[in-house]
Amino acid sequence: MTHQQILDKLASKHLVKSIDEDLARLTFSAMLGNKDSADTHLLYILPRLLNRWNCVLNADEISNNYKQITILALSVLLHKYGFQDETINKKAIDAIDLLNKEVVLSDDFERKSEEIKQFILSTPTPLKRKPSQPESITFYRKGDVISIQLEDHFYAAYIHEISRGNESPIIEFYDGVFDTIPSWEGIKNLSAKGQLYNSGIERISKYSVYGLKHQPDTANQIHLIKSCVDTSPINKHLKESVGLYSVIDLFRMQSDIKNLFKLNE
Repeated sequence: MTHQQILDKLASKHLVKSIDEDLARLTFSAMLGNKDSADTHLLYILPRLLNRWNCVLNADEISNNYKQITILALSVLLHKYGFQDETINKKAIDAIDLLNKEVVLSDDFERKSEEIKQFILSTPTPLKRKPSQPESITFYRKGDVISIQLEDHFYAAYIHEISRGNESPIIEFYDGVFDTIPSWEGIKNLSAKGQLYNSGIERISKYSVYGLKHQPDTANQIHLIKSCVDTSPINKHLKESVGLYSVIDLFRMQSDIKNLFKLNE
């Protein structure tokens, strides 16, 4: 049995592909110029991965079946990339039993369940080289306003344009932190959030975000609030930016949000 054979049995192609691409990005970053062990790499990867996929696993509005398939896919794909997490594996084993109890997947999945469990629990083979980076493409458009969840809070951002080649949205954040997905009425009059520098000057801050791809988002982290919005958040109160924008990915964005909104203080 192979990783792909198990993943095919989940009958969730887009979900699996999304997690696979996320892990490829994170593993590439963890291994970049770094010869540490797989365990050390996992310390970098897992918190960032779960900040995104906990938006499925901890969400009340997501069906339990989708949650079980997600945790199982996470377990199998971590194993594929040479990693293993005891907590995720335990939940994945439970997920197999729950999916069988609810008759969610095929008869073949049920027949192979014990074999799949043993495969998940087997020692993974660490990667010898960095994985290939996934193709960069986005299905978001200029004028979209989106909500981004990070841990227990939500942030709103305006998409100014899409980079050449339709690769990444260039976003600017509204100056607001929310406990739920914000409505358009709740953010349309907000100003832009600028980056406060050590000099005390607050500057316009835009970000070109690679990996901000699926719409709707399979990880339930990104939500489209409104499309075809002509007016961007007002940033006349901010000084000119340093450069046009920062080039980041979906996971670097986590630390940039914390820095922008001073969440580490």
